[in-house]
Amino acid sequence: MHPIVNEIQNLPPQAQQEVINLVAALVKQQQHNPSHRLKQAWAGGLQEYRDTYTSLGLQQETVDDWASRISESR
Repeated sequence: MHPIVNEIQNLPPQAQQEVINLVAALVKQQQHNPSHRLKQAWAGGLQEYRDTYTSLGLQQETVDDWASRISESR
């Protein structure tokens, strides 16, 4: 037997129930969130804008927009 089984058996009944609940929650979490590769079906969806926008340009527009909203709220 694995040493942890002995440790669990030495716990009081209430603590043993907590261990059972924890294990059940972990099993449920693993079943609910199976690990799989992220789908990137959207990749290339903005290809037509490649020559119009750059990452740096979009970042600058975002910062400018944020700064103007901050100054308007004061």
